[in-house]
Amino acid sequence: MNDAMLNAAAALNLPNHPIYGEILKGRSENIQETRAQIQNILSELEEKKSLCYAEKVLLNTYRRDVTDAFSDCRACIKDTFQAIFQSLQQQQDDMIRELESTAQYNLEQVAARESYVDRNANKLELQIQEGHNLLREQDMFAFYAKGTLYRQLPSLNVIPQPVPFRDTFPDLTTISIAPYQLPLQHVIHVNMESLMKSAEGTCICGNIFHNGLRFQLQLKRDSNQYLSVYLCLRAWHDVAPFLRITVDFTLSLQNGLEVLHTATAKNTFEGPNDGWGWNKYVPISKLVGAKDVMFRVTFNHMSHGFLALERSAPPPSATQPGIDSKGNTGDYVRGGENMSLGTTTSYQ
Repeated sequence: MNDAMLNAAAALNLPNHPIYGEILKGRSENIQETRAQIQNILSELEEKKSLCYAEKVLLNTYRRDVTDAFSDCRACIKDTFQAIFQSLQQQQDDMIRELESTAQYNLEQVAARESYVDRNANKLELQIQEGHNLLREQDMFAFYAKGTLYRQLPSLNVIPQPVPFRDTFPDLTTISIAPYQLPLQHVIHVNMESLMKSAEGTCICGNIFHNGLRFQLQLKRDSNQYLSVYLCLRAWHDVAPFLRITVDFTLSLQNGLEVLHTATAKNTFEGPNDGWGWNKYVPISKLVGAKDVMFRVTFNHMSHGFLALERSAPPPSATQPGIDSKGNTGDYVRGGENMSLGTTTSYQ
């Protein structure tokens, strides 16, 4: 850089500027090239900013689902221990403390990631504003000097990182009094008699927390012939515009200790679909006389991707035989828009 430009940079106090101070070097050979590259930089910054905001929506969803899921589990534990002997009071207190500690850990992890995202978003906002100011610069010499430095700004890494959640819950198998000898997490008790007699023939039940998100089961009675079961993602419509979630899970139906049916599925939450499952999971006749019906959900694998990072990739194809996107045929079907959870009716 020649003496005149160095003097101009000093006059503009660029050596002390928070953005240009550490990268003051080089010069452009072409003003038009500088302007074009600034436009490209601004476009990339805007895309990264949008990705930051999308991740922040996901983090807010994590926060809400962590709070609600652990709150429900805390209430469940209290109700359980109120039904048994006073001598178990100390075990209840220990389990509540464990839940509070795990919930607090998860919320702290979300807050830490959110703080990092906010810092990146603020940096991007400053750089974007500086770029717009630069494009409005009338002094060609100042534009030339600043523009040269602006092109050398280091790229910010805003690729979302997984939040290290803890999904551990108190294990009620430590209680020696039936019917509480089941893990609290991922096990849903259902009063099938109430479901069969209900006018709606459907219910939403369960509090299934996994990897930061809350799932529930939707049960449907099909003309008293089959029971349909769908795994629903409660907050899907909040994150659907920018997220794709793939879940590999196993659903088991038990009557007490007897396993009546087990099925494994893998598919993707995307677009309007907030539920996946089977429209003919099990014949109703198989549940006649069942007094202690429960569903156990096991997550084999779960992953998510931001659509902004997958634009060049083809959409995932169905991985389960018998899938029908309209839910008209096949055994394993997409829940579709009619799977909105709405008001919860629990038959527990």
